[in-house]
Amino acid sequence: MARTWMRGIVCLCSLALLGSIATAQEKKPTDEPKKAVPPQKEEAKKPDAPAAGQREMSPEMQEMMKKWAEYATPGEAHKRLGDMVGKWEYKIRWWMNPEAPPEESQGTAEMKWIFDGRYIAQVAKGPAEGPEGKPFEGHGLYGYDNGKKQYFSTWYDNMGTGIMIGWGTYDEASKSMKMGGEDLDPMSGKMKKWRSACRTDTKDKFVYEMFVTGPDGKEYKEMELTYTRAVDAGAGK
Repeated sequence: MARTWMRGIVCLCSLALLGSIATAQEKKPTDEPKKAVPPQKEEAKKPDAPAAGQREMSPEMQEMMKKWAEYATPGEAHKRLGDMVGKWEYKIRWWMNPEAPPEESQGTAEMKWIFDGRYIAQVAKGPAEGPEGKPFEGHGLYGYDNGKKQYFSTWYDNMGTGIMIGWGTYDEASKSMKMGGEDLDPMSGKMKKWRSACRTDTKDKFVYEMFVTGPDGKEYKEMELTYTRAVDAGAGK
């Protein structure tokens, strides 16, 4: 029964195909020439047309995008930090109080650009210090905030549990970066003000000094680091 049903469908399809061929043969080609279809003019494209599925930005939105781009793009102020990039050897002197002789130590530091020239990251390492006797390691971050028009720095290390943050400007006259802020004094449990000056002597040497306010309200130098660019042992090979 199924085979008979399929045979009927095939016959019907064959008849329909033969009928189409016969109808096509009966039609005669017309003698009238075909009319030329004039070429359609391409619709002029609007400049800066938004892509499909996107809305055209309003003037307010365009202005906002412009300001954000200016804020996010590194500029000449960031390039000034470039002298810090590299591997360094440092010598440090620090004073527990103005009357005491300075303690001295030394170590190494590496500074490099991160996030496409937006910040400089520092990793410093030194000999064992403090009650635990562990090798010293500290991390710093330096940059320039286009919005605030100020330089900034952060510092944290394995000798504490806090972070030091400073803000400042570049002094063209003294060729130094000057910053300041407040930090907790663990001994007194109070905040103390500090300021710093980072002076570039040459492309291979710079000096960082930090000053704090003592218990008597007077300022004194608490720390001094002299950075000298490390000699590449593999140079010349």
